[in-house]
Amino acid sequence: MRGSKKATCNDAEESVKRKKYKKRLTPRNSNQKKKNTLDNSPAIKLKIHIQCDFCSNVYHNNIEYALHSIEHSKDGKYSCHICSDYRTANKNYIELHVRTHEGTSKYKCEICNKRFNKKIYATEHKYFHTGEKVHQCEICGKKFMYSKELSTHRYRFHYEVITGTSLVKYDCKICNKHYNSRLGLRKHTLNKHNDVKVDLSVICEICGKKLSSKDKLKFHVRTHTGYKPHSCHLCPKTFSKKEQLIEHIRIHTGEKPFICKQCGRGFSQRTPLKIHGRTHSEGRSKVCKACGNGFNSKIALEKHLKTCDPVK
Repeated sequence: MRGSKKATCNDAEESVKRKKYKKRLTPRNSNQKKKNTLDNSPAIKLKIHIQCDFCSNVYHNNIEYALHSIEHSKDGKYSCHICSDYRTANKNYIELHVRTHEGTSKYKCEICNKRFNKKIYATEHKYFHTGEKVHQCEICGKKFMYSKELSTHRYRFHYEVITGTSLVKYDCKICNKHYNSRLGLRKHTLNKHNDVKVDLSVICEICGKKLSSKDKLKFHVRTHTGYKPHSCHLCPKTFSKKEQLIEHIRIHTGEKPFICKQCGRGFSQRTPLKIHGRTHSEGRSKVCKACGNGFNSKIALEKHLKTCDPVK
């Protein structure tokens, strides 16, 4: 009897642990009451208006356009047109997210002054600068920089241990790549293993150019409208893509992650490294017909031609 009682206590203790960890894994319902720090200040009016990619509607601020996105959504979620990464079914969350791009959010990083819609995001962003990994998984001991990364890790690798139930996974049967949703797996299959050759391409209505997806069309249209939502906080430059801004900021910080394997020279951007690589393989293959000087790229040659003064 005593042994049976002890086993029952252990089972109960294990059940409490699982409930505790499961609560951490369970996403918060968007309808749950939660105190939001929603800023009631007016939205920033854009100098260049935004026209919807799917209809003729025109918007004069980013928040209105983001709220409009749900009208063309297949899953009933708002999407951020600035970064293309964020999606949510909550109206307040999409507004808070857009304000982080515009720099009007309440909280900011104590090191770089970048703004965030939640205090924890601003606090944890400093770890990006310091390189600290303060969040540790209590199951396997792996450390993470952000609490969100730890939550994702628990969900992906320890879900069954924590909850006692198996996690439904969407894995590609061809390359074994894992996705958390059926939609993600479907997009991957069509893009990477499209044996039936389903045409996902779209046409730009402005210039007629054919692009392979709606996402690429979105960024292409910005070349016509001049819309550049990503601003550098260190200089006045703006960019149409987030990746372009990240590479540009390295010019200010001096970071040079792209290293030439042959000579060890570092570059802040990928393109200059490619151009530099030609000096090892091709030499100066672009030759000026007027003066005979050689250059390792077409851009360098064109720049030279503007000032070329050959000796007669």
